[in-house]
Amino acid sequence: MGRTREFDRDDVLDRAGEMFWRLGYEVVTVEDLELATGVGRGSLYNAFGDKETLFLGALDRYVATYGAAPFRHLRGRDVGRGIRLMLDAIVARMNDPTKPRGCLLTNSSLATGTGSKRIDAKVMTRVGAMEAALETAIARARDDGQIPTDADPKQLARFYCAVVQSLGVTHKALGEAAALRDIVTVAMRSWPARHRRSAADRTPSSARQSRSRGRGGS
Repeated sequence: MGRTREFDRDDVLDRAGEMFWRLGYEVVTVEDLELATGVGRGSLYNAFGDKETLFLGALDRYVATYGAAPFRHLRGRDVGRGIRLMLDAIVARMNDPTKPRGCLLTNSSLATGTGSKRIDAKVMTRVGAMEAALETAIARARDDGQIPTDADPKQLARFYCAVVQSLGVTHKALGEAAALRDIVTVAMRSWPARHRRSAADRTPSSARQSRSRGRGGS
């Protein structure tokens, strides 16, 4: 009997994941996967069952390799700074020319026609986990007095989760790091930090008093 070919499972998932990331689930063929992984279809089927299961494994591997690290910044005490560092880390990863454009998770969420309820459910679960991590951190920021007590952690979490997704969409379409940095800059202006003051509050009191006397006349 012939020996079953041995291979590194994580390496196969990395190589298959990059192929799915670059081309999309529907476009990738078994022949593409054989070429990318260096593993024959028989061994792929024996190890993973089918293309769908291989994709799901590759998506989990992608999240563990690329998706989880930026969110670790949310563990710091200053949650606003953690969100900024999280977004900066995502931009830095997208600025790596050796990687495909966009984000495998975002690309998959936008794809149509996969016909897979398992893939749809997996993507929803992963996006939901991102939102939950953000909500937990933002709730902590509110409890610590970093943001106003009337700030809604769920609303803010959904907003910043959408920002993360928008980075993937913009990078997939344009491939421009400058555009991503602009998105991050504007997004962080929406962070409701307690120390921010209105334009009137930032105006020196002497200047406000001078304007007030001018309006009253003398």
